[in-house]
Amino acid sequence: MYVVGVIEVVAGLAVAVRPRFGAPLVAAWLLGIIVNLLLVPGFYDVALRDFGLFVAAVALWRLAVAQPGTRSRDRR
Repeated sequence: MYVVGVIEVVAGLAVAVRPRFGAPLVAAWLLGIIVNLLLVPGFYDVALRDFGLFVAAVALWRLAVAQPGTRSRDRR
């Protein structure tokens, strides 16, 4: 669990610093979690919650790709 926690913290920092790179990373991680949860009976509610987070990560990725250079230092 510690390894998973470290991976998730690194993924969160990647989203905060570089959303264009971090958002698809988090989306792929969430997709893996969703598949794992669907294989185990009784965790469908958690899989649905993670699907919502997956959709949000994909939306953030699309926004990051569509709006390049939106950081304050890039507006010069």
